[in-house]
Amino acid sequence: MLARMSRLIRTHVEVYVFRRRAGRVEFLCLQRSPGRSLPGAWQPVTGKVRRGEHADRAAAREVREETGLEPRRWWALESVTIYFDATADAIRALPLFAAEVGARERVTLSREHVACAWLPARAAGNRYVWEAQRRGLAAVRAEVFARPRLARALELGRTADRSARRSKPTAPRAPSSRTRAPRPRAG
Repeated sequence: MLARMSRLIRTHVEVYVFRRRAGRVEFLCLQRSPGRSLPGAWQPVTGKVRRGEHADRAAAREVREETGLEPRRWWALESVTIYFDATADAIRALPLFAAEVGARERVTLSREHVACAWLPARAAGNRYVWEAQRRGLAAVRAEVFARPRLARALELGRTADRSARRSKPTAPRAPSSRTRAPRPRAG
């Protein structure tokens, strides 16, 4: 008898928003509102991908909706969070993104969150519930800050983003993953 395999589904994205201030990097942490799942939990920007929506577009939309921020640079991380969802009997895969904002940008919280804090990576990780989110912070540090060549390969293009905004100023779009350098394939 064959064992039934769990489904692999992609329903959410996570975005590790950071800023550089006074010579150090600070990550944005958001605290969930009461009356929502995991009330009071701290997390990075996390949100659902809409049907037919590309992950990078979902990431940009979620950052805008949850924080009011418009990041100046984006990276699609090599790392992906994978976990088992027992309720759905599914394996979930979350694409991870990093987004840099200006040092003086102000956060405008949505109703989904009641508080925010800009913290160094270790302090941010101490607030997170999930080990996977601490690994996400480590992935940003390893893939964006520690290895400049890798960071250049993972950075999403900004040229396409600027031209999209000029043509549709009311609907800013995330950088297209098609503008980034191809990754070497194992083989």
